[in-house]
Amino acid sequence: MIIISPIIRLALKIASIVLFIVTLAAAYGGKVNPEYMTVPSVMVLALPYLAIATLLTGIAWLCSGRLIMAALAALTLVAGWPNIKDVTPIAFSKSPQDETRTFRLMTFNSLHLADTTRQDAPGNRAIKFLTECGADIICLQELVNFEDPNEIHHWSRGLIDSLYAAYPYRAAAVKGQTSAYDLKILSKYPVKAIPVACPNADDEDYWGKRRRWALFEVDIKGFRLPIVDFHMTSYNLTDTEREVVTDIKGVNSAKKSIKEFRYEIFPKLGEAFRTRAQNVKEMISTTSGYKTLIACGDFNDVPSSWSYRLMREAGFNDAYPETSFGPTNTFNQFLFLFHIDQIFYRGARLKALKTKRYRIDTSDHYPVEAVFEILP
Repeated sequence: MIIISPIIRLALKIASIVLFIVTLAAAYGGKVNPEYMTVPSVMVLALPYLAIATLLTGIAWLCSGRLIMAALAALTLVAGWPNIKDVTPIAFSKSPQDETRTFRLMTFNSLHLADTTRQDAPGNRAIKFLTECGADIICLQELVNFEDPNEIHHWSRGLIDSLYAAYPYRAAAVKGQTSAYDLKILSKYPVKAIPVACPNADDEDYWGKRRRWALFEVDIKGFRLPIVDFHMTSYNLTDTEREVVTDIKGVNSAKKSIKEFRYEIFPKLGEAFRTRAQNVKEMISTTSGYKTLIACGDFNDVPSSWSYRLMREAGFNDAYPETSFGPTNTFNQFLFLFHIDQIFYRGARLKALKTKRYRIDTSDHYPVEAVFEILP
């Protein structure tokens, strides 16, 4: 033990230092444009887990009396905190100044109102959840037509009518304005789609890669609120590629998974990061004239990423880190537990009070809700 113990301690110190370096690199990986490098963007995906690992490692070194290693862990978290705070925030919900001026907004990639975990369950759990959730505004993605029995799991007239009764106002993305026709809004207040000029409408690449959002306006008791509902470009991984992590059961399977990631998955990730950046830039540019705006939906990218930074630099706040404590995930399958559904907002008259992630598992995304107050 006298010989082995120092060797083990040295190995643990080296491993800890590597962890600290990787954590810091991930914290600032979102500052690197994916047009030039993909690796930093991939590292950002793991940032919340790296930050937690660094914290626990620092506590372990502190408890063992190794103050220098504990201090290095603390310095890593402090140096990366400007970005770590977006993925592992330390904030709490707030009370409104006037309860009558609040509203609840939810975003949900509904996966065509399917049921990924209980396909034989009677009725439709997703529709039942939406009908009873009580949100004032629901921004939906991946839903083409409420009236199509071939799209919606266990469709019935009664289910749809109950949803319509709860949300008498509805709007859909305008064809010819976006390539994302799967965007819908349910509302307790009057809502309408806002046509947005698209000068590159004849460019197929433009439609396929950029216009992944639609603009709506909700009239909340006289306060006209523009809302962007977006479904940004995904990684387009097959189910087999998504299972690359869960398939690791030994050395041989690990080698195979690493090979698949390098040659098949990694190029798709890079393309998605770059395309999403185009999506976001186009959305920011087109909606720059709106001082007050909520932009929410399936962002398909995590806090502190390059695309996320583009939104923050354009003046958008993120409701989650302003009102929540600790990391969360909104994607829930294949061990890709990432926070990719976002609620951004800007404007002096909006204040985020609370954010909640629901755990209904009908889709591969969880619904996320934010409570806002309209200030005088």
